This record gives sequence, C-alpha cells and structure tokens, in this order.
Amino acid sequence: MVEARKCARCGCMYIAQTQVCGACLSKDGAEMQRLKGFIENQGTEGLTQNELTIATGITNKNLTRFLGYETFKDVSIAEKTIAATGEVENQEGITQLI
Repeated sequence: MVEARKCARCGCMYIAQTQVCGACLSKDGAEMQRLKGFIENQGTEGLTQNELTIATGITNKNLTRFLGYETFKDVSIAEKTIAATGEVENQEGITQLI
C-alpha cells in the first residue's frame, strides 16, 4: 500500500515509496554522486561532518541522511572536536583546559 509521506529533503507531502519527492530525487542523486566522487578522490580521514559539508556543499541534514544509506555504510568521519578556549579550576582545585 502506498501512503502519503513527508519529503526528507524539502518537507512537502507526496505519495511514493522513496524518501524524497519526485522534485528532489534528481537533486539527491546529484549530491550523492558529488559525495561519492569526493570520497573516492579525497577520502574522509580526519574530516568532521561539518568539514565534509563545507568541502562538498551538501547540507548537514542531507549529509546525515546520505551517510545512513547502505551505499555509504563504510564511510567514517571524525567526531566533533572542541578547541581549548581557556583554563578553569575544577572542584578539586585542578586547573583544566576547556
């Protein structure tokens, strides 16, 4: 049975078996090709998702969705890192970088 769905890309309602509406299907295909090409040429070692977003021009929302697909199951990206911004003393009197 086919049911109404909300497009994962634009949010409009549509009826189909895909995650995105017909208008967004070609956009998804083009972005997935761009991501695949980037991974093949550059790799993702050491890149965070935000850095991958900047490098490919694919939004974080769509990148998260794509990385959940079977096609990209072996792609790993670095966790977010927090830069040291200063020092703070904890309850035990030990100074730590934050």
